Amino acid sequence: MPKSRMAALAALAVSLPLTLASPALAVPAGPRSPAPAAVPAPTHAPASTHAGAPAPHGQAVPAIPTGTVVQNGVPELTGAASPVTTRFTATLPAGSTGRVSALLAFDPDQLPGAGVTSWRVAAALHASCSVNRGPYQACSWTADIPSDEDPFASYLRVPLPAADAGGTITYDVRMSADYGALPQDQLLHGWIELTDADGNALAVGGAQIQYRTGVMPAADRGVLYARDTAGVLWRYEGNDTSLNSTPLKPRARVGGGWNAYSAIVPLGGQTADAQGDLVARDKAGVLWYYAHSGNPAQPFKPRVKVGGGWNTYTALSAISGERYRAGDLVARDRSGTLWRYRATGNPARPFAARVKVGGGWNTYTSITAYGSGVVARDASGVLWSYWSATDPHATDPFMRRIEVGRGWNTYTAFSGTMIGHHGYGDSLFARDRSGRLWWYGEAMPGVPAGRASVGTGWNIYTVLF
Repeated sequence: MPKSRMAALAALAVSLPLTLASPALAVPAGPRSPAPAAVPAPTHAPASTHAGAPAPHGQAVPAIPTGTVVQNGVPELTGAASPVTTRFTATLPAGSTGRVSALLAFDPDQLPGAGVTSWRVAAALHASCSVNRGPYQACSWTADIPSDEDPFASYLRVPLPAADAGGTITYDVRMSADYGALPQDQLLHGWIELTDADGNALAVGGAQIQYRTGVMPAADRGVLYARDTAGVLWRYEGNDTSLNSTPLKPRARVGGGWNAYSAIVPLGGQTADAQGDLVARDKAGVLWYYAHSGNPAQPFKPRVKVGGGWNTYTALSAISGERYRAGDLVARDRSGTLWRYRATGNPARPFAARVKVGGGWNTYTSITAYGSGVVARDASGVLWSYWSATDPHATDPFMRRIEVGRGWNTYTAFSGTMIGHHGYGDSLFARDRSGRLWWYGEAMPGVPAGRASVGTGWNIYTVLF
């Protein structure tokens, strides 16, 4: 498609009115949960033989075709929600014959910056299409990296099913989006163009899609657990919006009796859909295993006894595994030696025999699971990050430590968790002596940075994890 025609279609797509006759085809955006205390081109630009006024460089500006396409309602496409349908009704010029192709397209220049490219957006969008009210068939969103040969390759587009020419052709496009397809609510402007078998333009019309970010799925939101002085365990789900002063939802009660434990360690990402196992050591030194249930109202299955003798360790932490898989347990003994217990994946016998990691770990006053490794605070208040080794079979599970920063002695408790992986990554919560909870985002893998205040009153809890 000549650039002059591209510009003409872009201008037309913005100016054409839309007939909003069928709001029933659009799905409204889902409710937000409360917090707690421009326009397009085809894959290969189709050429047109309709001549128009001369262009600045002697090219002919193709005339806009006489046929029209009307969109019947602007669909609200909400991330992670049910599909919505929009309809396009095309009226062809008199005498049109043969097979007709159609393309729905959107200019990538209207997408927000910061790495939101059209090909990444296309990968998060899904569609099926029906022509003339026939059966739905797969039709894919696509976009490519632009090149000198095809500068319009980056246009976000959907080729629609071909149809025989007639007075009118109706296209129904059923669409859905993954959460995070776009980082913000946005009205996208585009066009739909119909061409004949020779690539001549027959009809064109404007197209719009209202994208809503929606609610982040429970599987993508983390959980912060807190035990109070009475032994009651509370559950704070991560919020689904931006990580600001309210990254957590209101707490929900898990149950009592958790004062029986002197240490509680999560063995992987704790998520709002009740994934993630944990171990707890009682005061007699017996270690118990709690497998996840998948039920947020009761996030853990009944405990299973691992064994006794765990009071020999002065610190317990974990090296988190992949989502939905328990991680390995690490334990420091009184001499400062760190030991690794590899996860077996069998809750009845959750750990293999221990393997020595190394000595010198008594220099740390706190060791906390974070990301796929741990963060450790030394006696002078320096926080160090130990990211997991790239080789999962290495004896030493960590890469060389990285200094995060100084002044971390101001905190009395830590919890490494995840709020939402879409743009936020791992999170570290830290409680100061006054009882204020702080949230740290992720500067780079394994390195927390940029704290924000969550709220006060967190001294009512004896354990955070």
